[in-house]
Amino acid sequence: MRSLQVLLFLTASSEVLCASAHHAATGRYDPALEGLVEGEITDIFWRNPHVRLLLDSTGEDGQEEEWEIEFGSVNTVERLGVTRDLVSVGDRVGVYGRKGRNGLTAMFATSITLPDGQEVVLQVPPRARYGITESAQLEADNADASLRADIFRVWVPLTYANPLARLGEEGYQLTEAGRATQALWDPEEDPALRCIPPGMPTVMANPYPVSFEDRGDSIVMRLEEWDGERIIYLDGEGEPSQPRMGRSTGRWEGNTLVVQTRDIDWRYVDDVGTPQSEEVVINERFTLSEDGTDLSWIAELIDAVNFTEPVPLEVQWTWLPGREVKPFNCELPADRQ
Repeated sequence: MRSLQVLLFLTASSEVLCASAHHAATGRYDPALEGLVEGEITDIFWRNPHVRLLLDSTGEDGQEEEWEIEFGSVNTVERLGVTRDLVSVGDRVGVYGRKGRNGLTAMFATSITLPDGQEVVLQVPPRARYGITESAQLEADNADASLRADIFRVWVPLTYANPLARLGEEGYQLTEAGRATQALWDPEEDPALRCIPPGMPTVMANPYPVSFEDRGDSIVMRLEEWDGERIIYLDGEGEPSQPRMGRSTGRWEGNTLVVQTRDIDWRYVDDVGTPQSEEVVINERFTLSEDGTDLSWIAELIDAVNFTEPVPLEVQWTWLPGREVKPFNCELPADRQ
């Protein structure tokens, strides 16, 4: 029978954030500063990485303010049944969520109240987003054994966790060089704000489906977020490494795919600027559960330049028939290009 354990990314002591705190949301918005903003919509940007509204609002001092309101991605809200015709320019709405840090008139919205008074929730746990219900899991459990025999299908995250950078005794054990590099991180310079796809291992901590394709001498892992693709070579070193993803080579040990990834041209462990060097090596194990309905990824990141000890990483997915990996198609608003 499948395990319903909670996913922890990196370590069991991680500070778990909801899916709304992905990428720039972690650095731009203050989780302790939630509130309501009301106003008139002046612009709508309905594309990934985040849906965005511009709102004309009146501040407490009576002055007009322009607020930048972000939701989750198009993929996320459409899975909730929220579509582009939900709102129009000129609508007066109320949005509730996390406000920007340091007085920034921006918000990551968790709900929106429409002109007719209807409140629409914009952030839900992965179980609700992907329909991970008891009946859906029972359908997977009872599916033909041939459908559950290998990893080559679509997997959805059981939960999503994206911790803040953890420093010192209670978090990442950074070297002096690692602490110095971490201190230079500026959330406004997050590559995600410019539609620059992340690399390993950042790409593995995402709230979207993934899939695996068998190509004989290699395995292709597709990630919905950023339309990502990893190639894992099973025959020697394979082709030159994918710059951000690195060079991944693997072998099978029973129902576990053992992978080592190196030559990674991506300098972050996560999306809040925790550094990794060009010397980083990631040892990975993708393990299919005995009943073929869950898939775990347990890895260890080794980088002596930035860390005094190996960094553990962990993600867990589940399989439900009929789920899909959708196109992501990231595009920037004109004022961010």
